[in-house]
Amino acid sequence: MSWLRDIDRWFMSEVLPHSAAYRARAAHFCGREEAEDLVQEAYARVLATPDYKAITAPRGFVLVIVHNLALERLRRANVVRIDFLASMEMLEVADPAPDAFAVTSGRSELQFLLRLINDLPPQCGRVVHMRKIQQMPPARIAEELSISLSTVEKHIAKGLALITKARRERAVQAEEVCPTAPTPLRLPLT
Repeated sequence: MSWLRDIDRWFMSEVLPHSAAYRARAAHFCGREEAEDLVQEAYARVLATPDYKAITAPRGFVLVIVHNLALERLRRANVVRIDFLASMEMLEVADPAPDAFAVTSGRSELQFLLRLINDLPPQCGRVVHMRKIQQMPPARIAEELSISLSTVEKHIAKGLALITKARRERAVQAEEVCPTAPTPLRLPLT
């Protein structure tokens, strides 16, 4: 089969083995009659993808395409069967914005990291802040602080090592305060 392209080999090994899952998803949204047609259209879109090598989860990628194609068809349909209306409600995507816990947790983690950066030696802290918070390139940091690029890189490495060590120590302390629950003892059934 030397006439096969790389994308064809990739498609046969990574995408086709999951065809039953694609048909089941398509049937769920559009019915069994249209499922195969929908899957074939998804395959065509996958094969038209210019950078298929960047797809890290081909099965999930195709399932998302099937999902999106089903949405398109349901939106364009003049008449939608009543049993598919329930499927449309399931298609509603949850709000992608982080919930209150994620926001609070993120802020707490950011405050902790900023404290760690402030606790670094002055020059090291300044360099790490400029690189990681302000996202300045190392060459610009070196120029702005009138130090060599090598010194900037050493400060970044030292600062990140100290921050990593402090975060590990914090995680160990949290484990000591909140140890994991012991595994329950299972008694044999008689």
